[in-house]
Amino acid sequence: MDRSSRIKELLLKYVATVTHTSTELEKNNEKFFSEWFNEIEKSSKLPLHCGFFAVPNDKLNRKIPYAFIIGKSKNTIILIHHTDTVDVEDYGNLKDIAYDPVALNKAYLSGSVDLNKNAKKDLQEGGWILGRGATDMKSGGVMHMALFEEYMTDIDFQGSILLLGLPDEENSSAGMRAAAYLLDKLHNDFGLEYKLTLNGEPHERKNPKNMMIYDGTIGKIMPIFLVRGKLAHVGQVYSGLNPIHILSEIVTRTELNPEFLEKAGNTVAPPCTWLYFKDRKYVYDVSLPIYLGGYMSILPLRRSPKELMERLYNISKESFNIVIKRTNESYKKYCQLSGEKYEPIIYEPKVMYYADLYNEIISSGDDRIISQIKKIESNLTEDVMSSKYSRAEACYKMMEALLNFYEYRGPIIVLGISAPYYPSNNNMDLENKDKMNLLVKKIQSFGKEQLSIGVDIQNYYTGICDLSYSMFPYAQEDIDYIENNMIMWGKSYNIPLNLIKKYSTPVLNIGAWGKDFHKYTERVLEEDLVNRTPKLIDFTIREFLKSK
Repeated sequence: MDRSSRIKELLLKYVATVTHTSTELEKNNEKFFSEWFNEIEKSSKLPLHCGFFAVPNDKLNRKIPYAFIIGKSKNTIILIHHTDTVDVEDYGNLKDIAYDPVALNKAYLSGSVDLNKNAKKDLQEGGWILGRGATDMKSGGVMHMALFEEYMTDIDFQGSILLLGLPDEENSSAGMRAAAYLLDKLHNDFGLEYKLTLNGEPHERKNPKNMMIYDGTIGKIMPIFLVRGKLAHVGQVYSGLNPIHILSEIVTRTELNPEFLEKAGNTVAPPCTWLYFKDRKYVYDVSLPIYLGGYMSILPLRRSPKELMERLYNISKESFNIVIKRTNESYKKYCQLSGEKYEPIIYEPKVMYYADLYNEIISSGDDRIISQIKKIESNLTEDVMSSKYSRAEACYKMMEALLNFYEYRGPIIVLGISAPYYPSNNNMDLENKDKMNLLVKKIQSFGKEQLSIGVDIQNYYTGICDLSYSMFPYAQEDIDYIENNMIMWGKSYNIPLNLIKKYSTPVLNIGAWGKDFHKYTERVLEEDLVNRTPKLIDFTIREFLKSK
């Protein structure tokens, strides 16, 4: 069977395998890969190893399917794709055929389904494959698998290939974070030396005639805030301090703030935005809320977590002072109208990092308090693992618990980091950046001369992906900062940053052209899938392995 036919055959089987993220259905990837392993074990001419690596401490007991071949050297290229997909609720009454590209195409062409103008045009012209996961990102997986099958029959293959199928990318990348332990094991057991990581996420095009590849990926950090105000009845509002007022000011000063826009290379990061804002009341009453929580998303390119958190700390302190000033202005006017004597309302604008709050309480040396805190952490970890609480909710409960042990009882802002955390990276961060820049130029030349298509390079993939955990070129102080300020670190969430740093490789994302990711019109361009993109990946692999 030729490569194109094999890729399409694998795609239809893979799309038909339901692997909804963060559900038991994700484990269907084991059946799919078990069947593939049985197929390829019969025909490999190189040393072949296949297996499943359990994701540590995973509440769903998911596993990473992996296969590797050892060629003429142990210089290894890692091929990654994620095995999970989002669900199919948006397909409506066509949910049952969301995994059948042929049936879906027929249903859409019948005219009975509401399609946007672009999707309707593509389907009428033909050449696109529909289906949940057809583009995001089982397309990347099957291209890697088909190429793997070719390499394993080549006794002169110049290097080694490790293929990974990663669960949970659509949620918090438990698979890729766990893959660092697998890389460590395979390095120790087989001597694999990791030189390059290729991801197969689909790309979107600015120019329909040009493919897009990426030589880095954007990061994601989620600063989380807990604000404690001062309790008061709404009829005596000036005797209290509303935490909603404080956090609202922080939100106003940060939401879409151009100060957080960032450009690196030819990529501009989207602005920061808030994802959650809610008081901590569980029943209605006529008092001001005592606690309010919120978290935001920042997608950095080059800025470190420490740099971002320090700026947010300063904004928080400035916002606190603005609220105190505004409160006094309002109270002064109230006193003028009511004839009461005005005396300024005074609060200390107290802001603390989570790490400082935690360490101050622990360093008190009170064994009873330390024991209680450790028990709270343990219980919250179990609650997250059992899905009783989200990670963010566990963070809030942990911060509230710490404040209950803290001697200071006044209004305060506590600022920490919530999971998940995705480091940003780019090949320009590595010592061999010149080699990678030369490789990219060769890829562009190959695309133009052999595939008759332009190849654009974007310095950061902005969709957030598993490549974040392929490279961590930062210093130990950055690792320490993240570990100290991420709430519940090492309990319900962990990133083996030291291992990732040890096995850091250059990265490239080379995927097929896809459209409408996560939507019921999700589709991949067939010509890219079965022809152009696998040729580009194959050229990249062979060119990299032969270069010095």
